[in-house]
Amino acid sequence: MFISLVAAAVAVYGMIDVLRARTSNNKKMLWFAIIVLLPLIGPLSYLFRKRSIVETGGEEAKG
Repeated sequence: MFISLVAAAVAVYGMIDVLRARTSNNKKMLWFAIIVLLPLIGPLSYLFRKRSIVETGGEEAKG
């Protein structure tokens, strides 16, 4: 049950973060679908991908 709560919390956080991100609507829709369809792997991959973009100073991080 604890894992389910953590997965749900991470998914909700990921969805909110995707909606607030300064990126194209197509990318938002893609990440939103990944988060919804892959309950634990999707949000974690989004968060790790976002962190790597911010650390490397990628285009999406410049907003």
